[in-house]
Amino acid sequence: MRVVVLLGGDSGEREISLISGEYVAKALAENGHEVIRIDPAANEAEQEKLNAGLPEYIHLKFPVFSLKPAHPGAGFLKNILAIKGMKPDIVFNALHGTHGEDGVIQSMMEIAGIPFTGSDSVPSMLAMNKELSKLVFDEAGLPQPKAQLLRTRNATRKKIRKLPLPQVVKPSDQGSTLGLTIVEKPEDMDQAVDRAFDFGSKVIVEEYIPGRELTVGILGERMLPIVEIKPKHAIYDYECKYQSGMSSYECPARLDEELTRTIQTLALRAHSALGCQGYSRVDFRLSPENKPYILEVNTLPGMTGTSLLPKAANAAGINFNALIEMIIEFGLEKYRI
Repeated sequence: MRVVVLLGGDSGEREISLISGEYVAKALAENGHEVIRIDPAANEAEQEKLNAGLPEYIHLKFPVFSLKPAHPGAGFLKNILAIKGMKPDIVFNALHGTHGEDGVIQSMMEIAGIPFTGSDSVPSMLAMNKELSKLVFDEAGLPQPKAQLLRTRNATRKKIRKLPLPQVVKPSDQGSTLGLTIVEKPEDMDQAVDRAFDFGSKVIVEEYIPGRELTVGILGERMLPIVEIKPKHAIYDYECKYQSGMSSYECPARLDEELTRTIQTLALRAHSALGCQGYSRVDFRLSPENKPYILEVNTLPGMTGTSLLPKAANAAGINFNALIEMIIEFGLEKYRI
C-alpha cells in the first residue's frame, strides 16, 4: 500500500511528533509499504528533504500560490491538497497537539475524502478539549477530578483562590502537560494561571489526586495491560515524559485482578463515550484508597519504540510493527464500513 505519514506540524509537540513519525515510517517500510513523509507545516523544499534518499522517493507536486496565505492554516490545507494528489491508500496521522490532534487536520482530510488512521474530527476535538471531554465524562458517569474553568485571562479568580490545595492548573486544549503547574501555595495560583493562558485560550483548575499514575491503551475494543508510570516529579509532566531517566514504568501494573478490570473497563467507556475510533490511550490517577480518576484520553498517543501504548501492546504480545499494521487496518475498516 501507499501510506502517507503525517509528522511534525506546528504545535508545541512538534519534536515529539517528528520522532513518532519516523518510528512509524520505518515500521511501515519494514512491513513492505510505500511510505511518503509529509510535514503539514513544511514548505516544498523541506518536504523533499524529508523524503530524499528513499529508493521509492516520489517528487511531490504542490499547488502553486502566487500570494502569501492570509492565514497560517492555509499552509496546512495546501499540503493536504498535495496528499490528495498522491492517491494514498491511507494516511497514518502521527501528529501531536494543536492542529494535528484536535480535529483540525482530521476535518481537512474528511472534506478532501482522504482515508486516515485514528479518530475522526469530532472525537479528536472532544478529547483534546478538556472542558468538553469533562462534560462528556460527567454525562457518562465516569469518575474524574473536580475542576473549575477559567474562560478568559481577565476572569475573576476569587473562586479558585479559595479552593483547597494542591490544585493542578493546565490549559484546556493542550497535550503533553504543556503549561501545567501543580499549585501548593495560594500565592502561586495567579502565576500558574497566567502560565497556562500562555499555552491556551481557556484554563482548567483541577483538584490534585495523590497516588499512582496509570495509563490504559485501547486497540479497537481490546483493553491492553495497564502501564504504571513512576515519574520523579509529583506528576507525569513534560520533562518526565520525554527526558531519559526521569520516569520508570511497570507493565502490567501491580494491581489485583478486580481493580485491573475496573480501570480497563473505565478506559474503554471513556474511549467510547468520546466516540474514539481505532486506538487511544486513557490516563488515570489512582488514589491511595484505590479509587481511579480519569484524567484524559489521548487519541494520538506517542508511537516511538518506548512510548506507553507500544509498551502496553508489547506486554500483550504485539510488537511495534504489528501494532502499526493493526492501526492501519483499523483506519481502513472505517472506510469499508
